[in-house]
Amino acid sequence: MNSHQTPMSDLQDAKLVPFDKIHLDPNNPRIAPENPPGYLDDNALFAEDLQQTLEERVRAVYDVANLEDSILAHGWVPIDSIIVWEHSHRPGHYIVVEGNTRTVALRALRGGRLERERKKLEKLKKTPSRFEEELRVQQDLVDRLETITSQTDQLRVFPVAAKSVDELQTILPRLLGVRHISHAREWKPYATNLYILSLYERLFRSRHGDKVTLRLEDDLVNEVASMVSLGGTRARRNIQAASAFTHFKRDYEDRLPEGETLSDEDHYFFELILQNAYPKEQFNVNKDSLRLPKESEEVLFQWAFSKPRSGKEEDNENIFYKAESVRLWNQMATYDGKSGTNFAKQLDVNSPDEARPIGVIEAEFLQHKTQRTPIDALTSLLKALQDLKVDTLVSQQEHLTPILDRIAHQISRYQKMMKAVAD
Repeated sequence: MNSHQTPMSDLQDAKLVPFDKIHLDPNNPRIAPENPPGYLDDNALFAEDLQQTLEERVRAVYDVANLEDSILAHGWVPIDSIIVWEHSHRPGHYIVVEGNTRTVALRALRGGRLERERKKLEKLKKTPSRFEEELRVQQDLVDRLETITSQTDQLRVFPVAAKSVDELQTILPRLLGVRHISHAREWKPYATNLYILSLYERLFRSRHGDKVTLRLEDDLVNEVASMVSLGGTRARRNIQAASAFTHFKRDYEDRLPEGETLSDEDHYFFELILQNAYPKEQFNVNKDSLRLPKESEEVLFQWAFSKPRSGKEEDNENIFYKAESVRLWNQMATYDGKSGTNFAKQLDVNSPDEARPIGVIEAEFLQHKTQRTPIDALTSLLKALQDLKVDTLVSQQEHLTPILDRIAHQISRYQKMMKAVAD
């Protein structure tokens, strides 16, 4: 089986189901509420107020508006499968396992959007304009919405081949792991890591119950890693990053400057702390940590989030002006060890108030590095590029792509300069 595909043995044949019997999944880690209800309580799963909350969460996370426009322009083209699970306690009702965004877009087009456009059309018919094209365009829009509604009254879906909640929870890691984790398709790092954390917590609670404080146990980490086709080290780091950021977000979001929030991208700070030895040591994080120590959280907040971050990057007055500052700090420490310098030590977690902005330190750091010969600098760069892991490139491509583009552009400039001199 191609690893990019869904394991077909986990799915039943496609079937048509009424659209109004399809419900969003409050256990999806990307949109789940603070305390997801699980799959056993069907009343909680299908509650109208929860479904409305989930719609809002989907809109906050995904670009639903653009998807609506695309469906409106091209009609409903079910290229990507919508995967559902028919609830074992409520036959005929389905939870969306894969396709929450498309479901929300269709809900909007079939419901509020169609109703609004019909009202506009009726108003135009009652107060005709000399500009007849306006009426024709509005009629065409309503016709297209009605066609989409008709096309999706019965939606073609693929049910998960699970007769119980236990079977569903056995199958889900394979389905979602193949589609979103081993070969990331839609989920960004925080969503991926939240899902892996939820799998680990379920295994841990099954073993220890609800009263034992969550901790990392090697065999359970390895079991989760196997579920989602990851190595044990990476799965452990993903669990730690999701847990640490979730704790931090809960405790510190209300202390942010007015009007600011912690976004999913801020999870990258925690990924980089866990991936880089020097920051990991400085923040006192070990292989079993599920959150940063309280004093380390305070330092990170002070250095990265205590001052406004909106606007241009160069206007950010925090010590860490972006998550990549953590990696730069680690690079400085490595350089210090080889060159006898003290760039990294200018950020001392034991004296956070005395830290200098890393942008200022970076300028001095880069100036010092340029005193080396070009051969030394390029050899170091080549070595650093060769040491990058493929899974790191894939999981962090959103952040790494613009950096690699700038490197490629700079190399091209140097090559052209040397060629021009040689000619």
